[in-house]
Amino acid sequence: APNKTLAAQLYGEFAEFFPDNAVEYFVSYYDYYQPEAYVPSSDTYIEKDASINDHIEQMRLSATKALLERRDVIVVATVSAIYGLGD
Repeated sequence: APNKTLAAQLYGEFAEFFPDNAVEYFVSYYDYYQPEAYVPSSDTYIEKDASINDHIEQMRLSATKALLERRDVIVVATVSAIYGLGD
């Protein structure tokens, strides 16, 4: 899915359509993310800052576990959460 809002909607719908399958949710666990930055005009350095959502982190772990243990898994994910996972 392109964003967390659509992923959440799809997750709910797939869970209803496939009640016997393991429907899992895999999105970025950040509630807030500010990358480091430098503003040359004011010679200001902004440090990286982030806030991790523990519940979403648990859902990501559940998705990974389900993939390892079951064959009937449907994972709803955002592009940003899976981009670069194999690197």
